[in-house]
Amino acid sequence: MTTMKALTLYQPYATAIAIGLKKYETRSWATKYRGPLAIHASLKPLSPELKELAKRYGINNLEYGKIIAICELQDCIEMTDEIIKHQSTTEKDFGIWTPGRYAWKLKVLKILNEPFPARGYQMLWNIDLDNK
Repeated sequence: MTTMKALTLYQPYATAIAIGLKKYETRSWATKYRGPLAIHASLKPLSPELKELAKRYGINNLEYGKIIAICELQDCIEMTDEIIKHQSTTEKDFGIWTPGRYAWKLKVLKILNEPFPARGYQMLWNIDLDNK
């Protein structure tokens, strides 16, 4: 059985990562995991604020409830004022940048041409890729 770690994100954050617009996922918790990471777009519909964010950045055709990309989780950095001040407006728009939180550095390895349905979970979770 081939398994991979996965992370469920609301839209448009999941798509922003998949298309390389967002290089960091911001979290309140750290992880020691490094390596391949499947990006799962949750089923939660967009709030009015997130619809506006997606529109502002030209993000369309959002998938929900599916694995949409494979990334490499390269690092997990505790945020400091110094790190935060060097982030682009785009990164700040797509994350919660507050000292004491964590920035997960991601590198997109592959956007899936055919995203596949999966049930999402909180935290990091495992997905079986054998029958996908």
